[in-house]
Amino acid sequence: MYIAGLDVGTIGCKFVVFDEAGSIAVSAYREYPLNIPKAGWLELDPNLVWRRVVETIREALSKIEARELASLAVSAQGEAFIPVDAKGLKLYNSIVTSDSRAQGQTEWLRKKFGARNIYDMTGHVLFPVFTLNKILWIKENMPSIYRLTDRMLLWEDYVNLKLSGRAAIDHSLACRTLMYDIRRMRWSDEILNACGVDADLLSEILPSGSVVGTVSRGASMETGLSEETKVVTGGHDQACGSLGAGVTGPGPIYNVAGTVECCMPAVEEPILTEGMFNSGCATYPHVVPGKYLMLAYNANAGLVLRWFRDNLACEERLEAERRGVSAYRLLDEAAAGVPRGASNLLFLPYFTGATTPNWDPNARGVFFGLALHHGRREMFRSILEGLAFELRCNLEMLRGNGVVATELRSVGGGARSPLWLQIKSDVTGMKVMAPDVPEASALGAALLAGAGAGIYPSIEGASRKVFRAGSTYEPNASNRDEYQNYYEIYKGLYASLRGPFERLSRT
Repeated sequence: MYIAGLDVGTIGCKFVVFDEAGSIAVSAYREYPLNIPKAGWLELDPNLVWRRVVETIREALSKIEARELASLAVSAQGEAFIPVDAKGLKLYNSIVTSDSRAQGQTEWLRKKFGARNIYDMTGHVLFPVFTLNKILWIKENMPSIYRLTDRMLLWEDYVNLKLSGRAAIDHSLACRTLMYDIRRMRWSDEILNACGVDADLLSEILPSGSVVGTVSRGASMETGLSEETKVVTGGHDQACGSLGAGVTGPGPIYNVAGTVECCMPAVEEPILTEGMFNSGCATYPHVVPGKYLMLAYNANAGLVLRWFRDNLACEERLEAERRGVSAYRLLDEAAAGVPRGASNLLFLPYFTGATTPNWDPNARGVFFGLALHHGRREMFRSILEGLAFELRCNLEMLRGNGVVATELRSVGGGARSPLWLQIKSDVTGMKVMAPDVPEASALGAALLAGAGAGIYPSIEGASRKVFRAGSTYEPNASNRDEYQNYYEIYKGLYASLRGPFERLSRT
C-alpha cells in the first residue's frame, strides 16, 4: 500500500506518493500565481489552487492504482485562510501570510491584550501575518462577506472538507492563527470573545494523524482517488517537515533553506521566556504528540540568492542555460575558489528587514568592505557566509534559552549546495546533514497519513522507521577559528547600523 502527502504552499502544490519505507513512488507539482490587488495585499484564488491540487493528484494516480493509496494528509502553509459559505464555496480569496493589510487590527490587538500577554496565551509574537488579524480586517472592511461566512478555513481543513466533507484542522496549524490557547490546546475563548469572533466559524481541532474520513464520492469523481482512501489530519508545513526530517525530540534542528531559512528545534514543553519573546521566536505544537516546535527564521535567504542570480549573474544564467544546469551550481563552483571570509567582504542579508533574533523592520542589506578586487564570486560567497552567520545568531539565541542543538538537518533548495552546507557547518561548529529524502514536508504528511491508516504503530515510530541520513558535513576546527573573527565583526556591524537603518527608513 502507498501513502501520500499533499503539500499546499504559497506558490505551488505537490502531491507525493511514498511506499511504506518512505521512498518516493511518484510525485507531481503545479504552480499558481499570487494575486496582488493592491500594494501590500497578497492573495490566492482557492478555486485555481484546488484545480491545481486535482491536477497533481490525477497525474500521480496515472502511474499507480488509486485503490493502492491507503491514506493521505495535508502539509499546509501557515496562517492563510479562506472565508467560505455554507456550501464550502469561497466568498473571498485566500489572504496569505505575507499580506500586510491588517496593520490597524494588529495595533488594536496590541492595545486590547498587550503583546506579551498574546505571546503567553498563543506562543506567537504579535505581527500582522496571522489569521486573526486578517479576519478582523474582513469583519471591519468587508462586513457583507463576514456576515455570509459559514467557516474561516485554513488550507488543511479546506482540503479536508473538499475531500471528505468534514472540516478538521490539527493543533500545529490551529496554533498559527493567533486564536489558539497553547496551554489548554484548544481555541481560545478569551481571545475569540474579546474579538467578537464566533467559535463556530472555526474548524474542529483533531490531533495530527487522526482519520477525518474517507474520500467522498464527489471528490473521488473529481480527483480519481478511491472512496476507500482515508483522509487524515496533517499539519503546518514546517511541523510536517520536521517529522519528515526525523526531528521529533531535543537535539537535531530542522533547517529549511528555501526562500526563507527556518531553524526549528523540537522541545518537550513550550519555552515562553522573555528572551524568546524579545527575539520574536514562536512556539507551537508539533505534529508529534506531546512535543512542541520553536520557529526561528531569516526571511531573506533564498530570496537574496535569487536576487543576486537575477540581477548580477547574467553570464552565469546564460552559461547555465547553454549547459542545461542550474545557475546556482555555477555560482557555487566559482565561490568555492574564494578564500573563507570572501576576501574580507561581509554581507548583511536584511533585504526585507531583520527577523529573529533581532526583529528590525528597518534593517536592509549591506555589502561591507567592497574593494576593487571583489567580483561576483566574492560577493556570492559573502552572501552564503552572511546567511550562515545569521543562522548562527539564531542558534545562539535558542541555546541561550535552554534549547539543545546537536546537529542541523537541512532540506530545501539550499541543501543542494555542498558549499553552503559546509560553510554552515564551519560557521556554527555543528554537523550538517541533508536527509536522503528531500521532500520532508510531504513525507511528514504521508507519515501522519500512514499512522492514521494503521500502517505505522505511532507517529514518532514512523519517522524513526523511514528516516535515512544523506550527505553529511562535519565542521573543520581551523575553518571555525577563521570564521570566528568574521562572525564577531558581523554582529558588531548590525549593532552599529541599527540607528542609521532607522534614520534611513524615515527619509
